[in-house]
Amino acid sequence: MDAATRPLPSSIGWLLLLALCAAGAMFAVPAEYLGYYWAGLGGLVALVAYAVFGDLISAVLLWFFTLICLHEEFWRTPVPLFFAVTIPRLGIVVLVVLLVLMVLAGRVRINFGGAIGLAILMTAVYFTLSAAISGFETRSPVTVHYRLIGGYLFPFTIFGLVLHGFRGEQHLRRIAAFFLLIGIYLTFTGWAEQFKIWALVWPRFIADSTVGIHFGRVRGPFVQSAAMGLALIYCYFNNLILARQSSGVTRWLIYAVNVLMLPVIFWTKTRSVWLAFLLCALLWFAYSRRRTVRAVWVSALVTLTALVGIVNMENFLSSQREKGGFTDVEPILVRLGLAQISFNMFTERPLLGVGFGHFRDHAPMHAQDPSSPFYAFATTAMEHNNFLSIMTETGAVGVALYVLMLVLIIRPSFQLYRKLPPTAPGFINRDLVVLYWILALAYLTDGFLRETSDNPFANSLFFGLSAAIVALNNLLGPRPLETYVTEPGAALSPSPVPVSPTGPRVRPAEPPRRNLR
Repeated sequence: MDAATRPLPSSIGWLLLLALCAAGAMFAVPAEYLGYYWAGLGGLVALVAYAVFGDLISAVLLWFFTLICLHEEFWRTPVPLFFAVTIPRLGIVVLVVLLVLMVLAGRVRINFGGAIGLAILMTAVYFTLSAAISGFETRSPVTVHYRLIGGYLFPFTIFGLVLHGFRGEQHLRRIAAFFLLIGIYLTFTGWAEQFKIWALVWPRFIADSTVGIHFGRVRGPFVQSAAMGLALIYCYFNNLILARQSSGVTRWLIYAVNVLMLPVIFWTKTRSVWLAFLLCALLWFAYSRRRTVRAVWVSALVTLTALVGIVNMENFLSSQREKGGFTDVEPILVRLGLAQISFNMFTERPLLGVGFGHFRDHAPMHAQDPSSPFYAFATTAMEHNNFLSIMTETGAVGVALYVLMLVLIIRPSFQLYRKLPPTAPGFINRDLVVLYWILALAYLTDGFLRETSDNPFANSLFFGLSAAIVALNNLLGPRPLETYVTEPGAALSPSPVPVSPTGPRVRPAEPPRRNLR
């Protein structure tokens, strides 16, 4: 019996070895450091135990909570000659170590992700090299390493973790329940923000006008309204999926949460959020499965939109953004000016760009007409389009890699949609794919109107849930993805037996077992 075919005995062996090493090392630790030693040892034992008995997706969801509420504005500590340490950064290191331990324990098989994994790796390597070669010093308030880590390296890592940890319907339900709770929290926080009931707001930095941007709008723990809006949009449609799978009082409570969520989306007072919500609603109405319910929702949304428009007509016609004014032209001028500057920068360095994270350093030199109102606003601004940012900073090579990666990531969702029967009764049905399309649409809309590489949550959410769709598509394919064994103590075998969306369990033929040592 070897470690590859009996993961539980192997894991117990690792625990015993760790205990022996700890007992031996204890005699070499000075007495004044024994407290730290035992705390570290306890954490290591807990990590190994979780690798043996725990669930990787649950750990990833816990990390998402730290990314939402416990990010750098909650706690950070500088490290000389290194990046500042934050809870999410520590957390992602723990997740990677956890994955390695699960591989060593025989619970997880390495999955490189095929063409998608290669495209992600190439994009990460190219962006990192571009940042390293051009340097990490910048005049921009958002540092180069922050954009690289939060915009790409963290999300790519989460993609890999979810791809390895995903097992099927149980994880889809767990993810949906998690974002139901997040939606409730964000809705409650949004109402408290709007009416300035700061005693009910947590974390406390939300009430600090010096932290983040967009103070005066509803911005939640993200301390920026656009990120808050994206999270609310996803939670809103996620709740519709859960409501359809629920019954009785539970269903109506979920609908009540969504009713309370709509004003919070409006209170973000961010036009990109409103546009994304409208486009996502149209996508939901077009592709969700229940046509009668669709007609009711369309009618309700049109009525609600008309009512909100009539009540807030004065605010909409205002030029003050804090009132939600559509006639605030400065953001429009900024984007037009930035687009012109981006084109000038790209024509000068079309292949490799000016260097990742350095748009702000080069943009003022490309304002050809300082008297133009477009340039007057744009020369002091950060890029407001993620795709233009990639084009100017990493050139045609970076754009090609990024677009190729997005196409490869999103394509499996269309394959999955065709695989699932239109009337599939279970939790795995076409509405889940439509929910993913809604996330992708909201994410890309946000990216066309803002620089999103400074938003770790939005990027990690998109890439993490993309991995769930890719993994599900592979599990339902002709050759199911071999990732987890069925039980911690069971012999190594292909991935868990998939459940047919139309009814009975279908067991694929088992190939010969392989020794992974």
